[in-house]
Amino acid sequence: MNLPLITSAPPPQRSLASDTYPPGFSKATQELASTLLSPLKPELDVQTTWLTYLDSKEIPDKGANIHSVPLIPSLIEHFTGLLNWTDHDVQGLYPTPSSTSQTPAIQPLGRAAIATFYTQVSQQLEQFYSQKLADYWSIATSDGETKGHQFVAEQIECMKSECAVQIALEKMTTGHYSLLSAALAACAPDPDGNTAELQPHSVYGLSASAGDSPPLSLYGAFVIARRLRDEPVQIDQEELEDVLLFTPHDGLEAFASLTQMNEALARRGAEPDYRRRLLADSEADQPVQAAPDSNILQWQYTLLEGNFLSLLHTRQITRQQSMFAQAVQLARTQRMDAVCFEQSIVQLLGSEVYFDHHWRLDRLDNDLVESQMPAWWKTMKQSQRIEWHEQAQRFGQSVVNIRKNSKDHFGQPDNDSRTYFTRYIDKQLEDVLKRASVEVAAQHIIVSLTYTTGTEVLDIPGAPMMPATETAKTSLWQLAHTHAYRAKAKDALLIQAMDSEGAVIRKLDKATIKELVTTIEAPQHLSEYLDLNLKTSAYAQQLKQSRKVMLEAQMKMMLLEIEQLAFAPAGREWIKAVLDSPAPQGRRTIKDEAIEVRFFTVNQFKMTNVMLIAPAGKFDKGPLVLCTLNASDGIVFRWFNSMFHLTTTFLEEVSFQQYLLKQIPLSRRLETLRAMQYEKEAKHWRPPQVLTQFSLIPIPSRLLHPVVFIRQSKDIYEEIHETRITQLISEAKRHMSQETNQGQAGRSFDLIAGIAILFLPEPIMMPVALGVGLYKTWNAFSKIDEGDHEGAAEEFLSAIGYLATALIGHVALALKPVTHASGAARSPHLIRRVGRDGQMQIGYLLSHSKAPRFADSKLIV
Repeated sequence: MNLPLITSAPPPQRSLASDTYPPGFSKATQELASTLLSPLKPELDVQTTWLTYLDSKEIPDKGANIHSVPLIPSLIEHFTGLLNWTDHDVQGLYPTPSSTSQTPAIQPLGRAAIATFYTQVSQQLEQFYSQKLADYWSIATSDGETKGHQFVAEQIECMKSECAVQIALEKMTTGHYSLLSAALAACAPDPDGNTAELQPHSVYGLSASAGDSPPLSLYGAFVIARRLRDEPVQIDQEELEDVLLFTPHDGLEAFASLTQMNEALARRGAEPDYRRRLLADSEADQPVQAAPDSNILQWQYTLLEGNFLSLLHTRQITRQQSMFAQAVQLARTQRMDAVCFEQSIVQLLGSEVYFDHHWRLDRLDNDLVESQMPAWWKTMKQSQRIEWHEQAQRFGQSVVNIRKNSKDHFGQPDNDSRTYFTRYIDKQLEDVLKRASVEVAAQHIIVSLTYTTGTEVLDIPGAPMMPATETAKTSLWQLAHTHAYRAKAKDALLIQAMDSEGAVIRKLDKATIKELVTTIEAPQHLSEYLDLNLKTSAYAQQLKQSRKVMLEAQMKMMLLEIEQLAFAPAGREWIKAVLDSPAPQGRRTIKDEAIEVRFFTVNQFKMTNVMLIAPAGKFDKGPLVLCTLNASDGIVFRWFNSMFHLTTTFLEEVSFQQYLLKQIPLSRRLETLRAMQYEKEAKHWRPPQVLTQFSLIPIPSRLLHPVVFIRQSKDIYEEIHETRITQLISEAKRHMSQETNQGQAGRSFDLIAGIAILFLPEPIMMPVALGVGLYKTWNAFSKIDEGDHEGAAEEFLSAIGYLATALIGHVALALKPVTHASGAARSPHLIRRVGRDGQMQIGYLLSHSKAPRFADSKLIV
């Protein structure tokens, strides 16, 4: 039979200490204190109340022996014995810590009432918190189920997911999955709330003993055997059948028989580490004696019936209560302070192994992702991995922030760059009609334009040539929004505005309409719109900061990577010097040499993704470090022995030119290609600089040297940002300028897309940053096919999230104190499968955790 929960009825409502497990001890103390003080002082806020007491062991010296402490910690320390009324005299409760003899105490709580209150809390707090440990699981959630039922349901789903992963790893078969599912049916109610009446397979609890020591129950473990037995297990008689063993530390394991499993457990029992863990995991209320390591562990199997997971969970609660009682005894023996006592409770009661069903799946996810990471990741130290992971998170989050902020800013109807001219012209029309006091809508005002089309020659000799004219009629709205009509209005001989009935509107005369056209055609308003949004607005500052964080994180990630590769140590030091001090002023020297950064420039068009880093006097001869941000091969830092080597083996290569073309606006690509071709050919015949320097006719340097590296003039992040903003504004004006537009309301330019092109890496660069191996095998990288920057960044952040568990190590993960909180959002777990082409693929394992947090991903189901 299932053991009853030590809990009160009916199920308690959510309280201060019931949000997480184990419940916060301070919150429980606060709740009990508020309950006890409510009859005397119902409005008292115990969180902001202070106790003032006199320490009789200290020599009085102008009030130095008077102490003020927060009420809740003082109650906990009185509970542990650190604070007592033998060595301390109560002065009173006060609303502030800075109380004096003149400060009025909180009434009607006198010294005797306070002492009685502290005694009551000390007497009731242990039982009160112990009850909280059980009450937590009886709290009803929003869907009507208790947290205990949710806990068991989540455990079932995670076990099935773990079995599916083991099947994909070829460590289990579908037969094991069906065995597990059938056994767990007795623990999981169907949609009607009914559970399986018959247990189709045998389920056993585990315990072990060594020598004459009492048996120790293996906490949370059970065995499922395919054969249904009523008699005790005969381990000596091997019978082949599917057997599943579950232990909190090792998860699910498959065996061919109970005998094989027992032998495996016996071998593990001989390992000192396993024996110590078994001793720590045994029932805390048992009088356990450490057995000598030489004694062989004898395993016993006890038949479990019905909802065995609920039974194990109930035992778990009982054990937690017993462990808490032991923690209280230890705290009182050592007279712990409040902080130490609370930490000890979390460490004893909140082990992730028992309260996070996902931690083993998380470990499998990490192993799967880590197996596909490149060599540099596998050779990194733990501290380097942590730093790389932090920079990768900054990199991915910056991409998401830039994309999201751009959509939020320019996605508003009143700020959309694609409809800017329509809005601007409509505003000018509104202003003109308002100034003229015309209430007729612009769409209903007909404008007659009489303009010249050439000259008419009469047949009469000596007669003057008469201008040929035509008259066009259109609405005032159409005239303002159409470039062709505006061009006719500029040179019109006669302009007349009429309403729908043909009456002339005299206030809309020729001068007024021509002034309207001139205002619309003026370029200044476009410059003001672009400068405001891209240079001075709050969004512009966000863009600048996010871009800096992204570039900085990207380069620091790559610096950590090249430290694992055969990259020249001198080059790494140069890069570190630049990252430590992005501005040239104050940058540290390397071997008494100043380190400079120079930007790649073609025909005075600066390409800030390409930079040279080297000591000031070595740019002509080398060696050099070339920085190529967002290059298609994913390499950021490259080492070259000389400028000649850099030019011939890289700059003149077709792949590099293709990389450059992506950074150049379409309008300048042809001239850039010609300049680079000229540079390639000119190196064979270009006259020496001494001849061109003293030429009688000055020759512009850009003609003889169209491709150069220009020294940085300020902080590299600021210079890169300002250059990109200038290029974006120039490109926007080229597309949006009314002088070049022929269609209605002018051509539009999408600033959201323009910012993505100029400020963000291509979507494919996100998974490439994790290594080609993971990029090729993980089907989760699907947004790159759609050109979705934000989606690709989300997938990138999701991928590095699976690596996070490795950063604290598997051993630390198993021992890490953790609180169990229901409803916590989790990333989906991963599974390995073989694709149609025979290659290994990584995809999402769809389970109770549903789908990834980004939408429309291509999932492996």
